[in-house]
Amino acid sequence: MTTWLARLTLDTSRADVRRELRDAVAMHRRVMSLFPDLPKIEGARSHFGVLHRVEQAERQVVLMVQSNTKVAPGRFPNGYAVDSASRDIEPLLNALAHGRRLSYRCDANPVRRPGHTTRELYRNLPPLVALHGRHADDWWHRRAGLAGLKIYTHLSHPLDAAVGRSGTGGGAQKVRHHRVRFEGTAEIVDPDALRAAMIGGVGKGRAYGCGLLTIAPLRPEE
Repeated sequence: MTTWLARLTLDTSRADVRRELRDAVAMHRRVMSLFPDLPKIEGARSHFGVLHRVEQAERQVVLMVQSNTKVAPGRFPNGYAVDSASRDIEPLLNALAHGRRLSYRCDANPVRRPGHTTRELYRNLPPLVALHGRHADDWWHRRAGLAGLKIYTHLSHPLDAAVGRSGTGGGAQKVRHHRVRFEGTAEIVDPDALRAAMIGGVGKGRAYGCGLLTIAPLRPEE
């Protein structure tokens, strides 16, 4: 199955773009509008293998979308995106090899589920506790290891949480996903695990802009 990575530059002069950049649920719906309609939207993200990430690049806002079906930018409102490009990354996935060095980037949701003992000691803990600082870095090193990477260098940048409301009326639920951007260099130690992590995503919050792991091979001298 082909894996596509699209790069869509958004027009931030538009009120709907600015509004949806602040609302992770609205952005999820906008991303899913790039694909054919399915009877149940809840299953559409998995069906099309969709992961996305929003990046600020040279005074532009870029929406990165990975999927197993090529996106259709024409399904955006006219002018929503000022530029778009898609490429087949299957050759990159097929070229993953043990020992190959690369750079990586991932906006992830580093969280921990408190165990029974912790819950006994600290009352009123949420089901998932957001991790910060070195605890978030430790989380990333563990997840990167599971994703077949040996980390050489890394930087972590706290991002605004992905927030929004899912559902309508009295049944609407608040959505909030803590986010940290991890990027640096690494070596592939398990190509199959890395391929699975890139296609399936890393961690939680994958419908809301978390979990997309992108890589770029490094030249030998880098």
